[in-house]
Amino acid sequence: MPVKATPAPPAAAATPAKAKAAKKILPAKPEVPSSDSAAPAAPKVELHKELIPKDISIARCYYAQEVAPPGTTFGFDIDGSGFTSEFEQMISVKVDEPGVRFKDLRLVTPNQIHGDIEVGSTAATKFVFPKVLIKGLPVFSAPEPFAVIRPGEVLAIFFVEMQDNGRGGRFRVLTNLTTGQAALFKIEPSTPGLLVSNMDLHLPYAIDADLRIGPGVQGGEYGLSARLGDKEVFRRNGMIRIVKPNVGSSGLIHGITAEEPYHRPGDAVQLYLQGTGLSPNDAATLLATVKEFDMGRGSFTYISPSQMRFDFNASTAAPLGDYSITIKNAKGETVFDKNDVFHLIAANWIAGAQVTPPVHPGQKSTLKVMGRDLSAGYVQQLRIETDAPGIAISSLRPVNVSTLEADIAVSSTVAPGDYWLHLSAGGKKINPPYGSIIKVEP
Repeated sequence: MPVKATPAPPAAAATPAKAKAAKKILPAKPEVPSSDSAAPAAPKVELHKELIPKDISIARCYYAQEVAPPGTTFGFDIDGSGFTSEFEQMISVKVDEPGVRFKDLRLVTPNQIHGDIEVGSTAATKFVFPKVLIKGLPVFSAPEPFAVIRPGEVLAIFFVEMQDNGRGGRFRVLTNLTTGQAALFKIEPSTPGLLVSNMDLHLPYAIDADLRIGPGVQGGEYGLSARLGDKEVFRRNGMIRIVKPNVGSSGLIHGITAEEPYHRPGDAVQLYLQGTGLSPNDAATLLATVKEFDMGRGSFTYISPSQMRFDFNASTAAPLGDYSITIKNAKGETVFDKNDVFHLIAANWIAGAQVTPPVHPGQKSTLKVMGRDLSAGYVQQLRIETDAPGIAISSLRPVNVSTLEADIAVSSTVAPGDYWLHLSAGGKKINPPYGSIIKVEP
């Protein structure tokens, strides 16, 4: 059954050295661009955060387009706190890829700097991770990329959905094709037993198709080749790994997720096991345990061939912190292991903040703050501040122990854009895991 490969950046193959013939040197044909993985991982960058001025921080970077061809200009934004015109003049944004440049940075709000990304005609097909620089040194690296794809080329091929029985799935090709090129486009597996069908075009940048493992295909790793007519334009190596089941006669575990990752001691913790080829009988053969503290044996409930649910009761004696899960089969063999699956949190914990309904300049709305076990005394200590004097927050009040509300008024002089709410209690800063950046709509 196929197993998704671990995401990592697709690697463009190097051009081989020239090969000697009997009488003259013949240039070798460039190798086909290929990848051993599906999607990129952010590169490791040594950051010099000490160069960022005091009381200024950068939170994220996002783009008006996720995919762009050469010859395109589109917007991007940097969100953070304490931005000033001096800071906007201090920074630059660059990437390692030739042909891509960032221009026209301008301060929108104390929490947002806007600019444009210019993808030149020479830019190569690649995932691009921008970096914010001060004095030529990186101080922030975007964790999520945008993609540049040249016409007629392929950037990546990856699964987007797996069949319950583990014998196939739906995959996506990131490409840049015209309608005429799409008529010549085809996907060929590396072995005849893999069957590709039901190709759907979402031009210019995506093609979806089904992959099914036919009878007689032996265990091992197999790939897919993308072709335009007779020319191979991309090769995805090892995309399909056919392995023996590790649960029952046909099941294979792919992952574990928490319905809600943040819990208080004493909570019921509900988790989901994702896999393929699972059967109802497998629920009684699996043993799930928490590594860091004895919370007993997780109780499994079969849902479908691709999913089971299991539960733990988080002990009131369990310390706060991160918790990991180990799953063993009937033989006592570890079949899956994952760290930091859920977290036990303290009382008076803040998850995030949001404005509902959306607010515009010159209007009022309601700010909601979500959390856990929020006491009346803690609410009295909680402070919510902004970097924009035209945004006023007042009358913070509890709705219940998990939700607070406040009135938010936005002056007509406030520019539309992103604004970061600064939360603190008892003089200590709060960094909610789900964020506290709000948007003032145009």
